Amino acid sequence: MPDKQASLPGRILIGIFLLLDMMVTSVTIGPVLAQSKKKADKDDAIKLESELVTLDATVTDKDGNYIRDLKGDDFVVYEDGVLQKLDFFGTDEKAELTRPLAAVFALDISGSIQPEEIVKQRDAAESFVRLVRPESVFAVLAFNYQIRVLQDFTSDPGKISQSFRKIGPAEGSTKIFQSIDRAVSMLKRGPMWRGGRRLRRVVIVITDGYDSVDPIDQTDLIRRANDSAVTVYSITLPSYMPGVGQKQRALTLLDASHIVPATGGADFSADSGDFTQAFKAIAEEIRASYTLAYYPPEGGRHDGRVHQIRVELKKPGLLLKTSRQSYVAQK
Repeated sequence: MPDKQASLPGRILIGIFLLLDMMVTSVTIGPVLAQSKKKADKDDAIKLESELVTLDATVTDKDGNYIRDLKGDDFVVYEDGVLQKLDFFGTDEKAELTRPLAAVFALDISGSIQPEEIVKQRDAAESFVRLVRPESVFAVLAFNYQIRVLQDFTSDPGKISQSFRKIGPAEGSTKIFQSIDRAVSMLKRGPMWRGGRRLRRVVIVITDGYDSVDPIDQTDLIRRANDSAVTVYSITLPSYMPGVGQKQRALTLLDASHIVPATGGADFSADSGDFTQAFKAIAEEIRASYTLAYYPPEGGRHDGRVHQIRVELKKPGLLLKTSRQSYVAQK
C-alpha cells in the first residue's frame, strides 16, 4: 500500500460537523400538510408525511458554480419512467437556519491508521460535540476486522465524548463497506423526527479508503442507503502514486464503489493543514441544495418493491446531483 501522510489534523471533524450543523438547509414538510384539505389528527399527519418520497438536489453550471435561483417548475421527476407531480419544493439560503441531523461517525481503526490520527479524531470530536444543537443526534462506531458500536444515538455530549475513549488501539484489517452498511442500518431504525422536524441522515466515514475483508455487494449497499435517505460523506487519509510533476492520489476501493456520489455526498482528502476551503465547499453544497418531494402513485405505494427515481432539469447546460436514485415502497 502506498505511503500516507503522517496525521489527520484534529480540526477535520470540528469543521465539517460544525458547518453541517450550522449551514444545512432548514426544510420541513409542514407546508405540504398545511395545503392538505384533509382534517387528520397528529398520527395521520405523520403517516401522510412518511409516504412522501423526499430527496435533495444540487445544481451547478459547467464551471462548478452553484445555481441557487431555480424554481420547482425547473425540475422534472420520474418514478419508474412515469412523470410525477412535485408536491413539495424547498430551498433556503439563510445560513443561520439549521436543519437537525442524525449522523453516524464511522472511524477506521485498522492497522494502516496511525495512533496519533485516532487521538486527533477523538479530541476534535470532543471539542465539536460541545457545540451540537440539542435536537441533533449522533452515534459512533469504530471498525477494523470487526465493527463495534461505541455509542448509539444520543444528544448527550458527555456520552459521545466517552465513546471515543473506548476506541482502543489501531490494528487489524478493514471492513469499510460493512461498516457503512451498519451505519445505514442504524440510521434506518434511528430517529426520523426531533421537535417536529425531519432529521437529515448522514454518515461520516473517516478512513484510508481500502477494504481488505470481503466487501459486500456495493450496488446493494447503495440501494439500501438510497432507501433510507442516507447521505455518505468521506474524509480520506490519502495514499499517493507517482505522477507527472506532482503526486497523484491513489484510487481507493471506496472511490471505485461510487457510494459517496451515489448518495449525494462528497469526499474530502485529509492531506493539508488548511481545511478551510473544504469546509466551505461542503457547507456551500448543502446550503445550495433543493429539497424535492412527491407522493408516489397509489398503485405502487405499498407494494414493497424497489422504485427507480430520475430527476431532470428543463434548463440545458446545467449539472444535477441527487441524494437518491431509488426507494423501496413500504408494505
